[in-house]
Amino acid sequence: MKSFRFKLGILLAIVAGASLVSQFVYRNIVASLHESLFSSIGALESVHAAENLHAALHELLTTAILAGDSGVPGFREGYEAVRVRTRSAFATVTALIESGDDREGHFNPASEPGRIAELRRLFDDFLDEIDKSVSGVQADRTIHLGKARFLFDEIFGRHLSIQHGYHTARLESQKAGADAVNHKTDIFFFVQLGILALALCAAFVFSDRVLLRGFRAAERGAFLDGLTGLKNRKYLEGPAVAEISAMISANEPFSLIIADIDHFKRLNDTFGHQAGDAAIRETAERLRNGLRKSDTIIRYGGEEFLMILPGADKASAIATANKIRERLSMTEIALPAGERETVTASFGLVSFPEEGIGEYATLLKKADERLYSAKTGGRNRVAG
Repeated sequence: MKSFRFKLGILLAIVAGASLVSQFVYRNIVASLHESLFSSIGALESVHAAENLHAALHELLTTAILAGDSGVPGFREGYEAVRVRTRSAFATVTALIESGDDREGHFNPASEPGRIAELRRLFDDFLDEIDKSVSGVQADRTIHLGKARFLFDEIFGRHLSIQHGYHTARLESQKAGADAVNHKTDIFFFVQLGILALALCAAFVFSDRVLLRGFRAAERGAFLDGLTGLKNRKYLEGPAVAEISAMISANEPFSLIIADIDHFKRLNDTFGHQAGDAAIRETAERLRNGLRKSDTIIRYGGEEFLMILPGADKASAIATANKIRERLSMTEIALPAGERETVTASFGLVSFPEEGIGEYATLLKKADERLYSAKTGGRNRVAG
């Protein structure tokens, strides 16, 4: 038992250790997912800011093209509002680029200050040309708008040249990160499977060695007679009846023998109940010793015993009963007070299928009737 407890303790320690490892893996997976989500949000924020910048620049350019006459009431206020939105959108884009929110380090603003400065210069030139087209004379508007269109294309060409490589590298990094998370998830899954397998092993070992052992012991105790150690009436009404019914269904031969101690009441009254119990125990032991291992013996009542002999025809059953009867009658039994007494028994038996009876209850009744016949016929005899 000590060895079992030690092994069970080791197994539970392994399960606990594996659980801790799996929790560590789980935490890393969650952290990786958080990083990936953060990076994705950053990329989406950059794309959204670029779209806003594109829309603002396009609106400003369209406003300048449709200006016609800058003296129209409210034009200047509307133009200034669009100009402010455009400058704000550009500031957001450049701030995102310079903030270095790329945790994987795919883009380092400090390494390319000239390109960002060039992007700012182009934007300032674009605003200057737009302002000139709005405030200048009609003859010059076409020239300034042409320059503004060119600068519009240049801004996005430069901006996209910077951002394209940045987002491409970021995408590749996220793909690699997704593969790493998937790998960690697989590890976590198999670790969890391992923990489950270990837990099942522990449960199986524990249940087999403790719970099942206890259940089997309780089951055996429920089917055993406390005085003789034989199977009891409860066993007869459960497993024994099932065994007999199965043999009847399969048309397999068997015999039933009922034995009853002769003059038991007189022995009990003369020597006392302890002597009666001793007689029952000794008789039970001798009956058990006279049977095969495949046979079953049950304490049927107070001093009555039922024996089930699978495969035994009537002749074999009669021979077995007579052998037990003779051995019992030839040996005295030692009683608790020191007396010695000879105990005999009477036997009634029935066999299947020789009797032509196909019901358990009827077979048992027939064996009981033959026991009564043996009793009335003089006792210490076999009736079959």
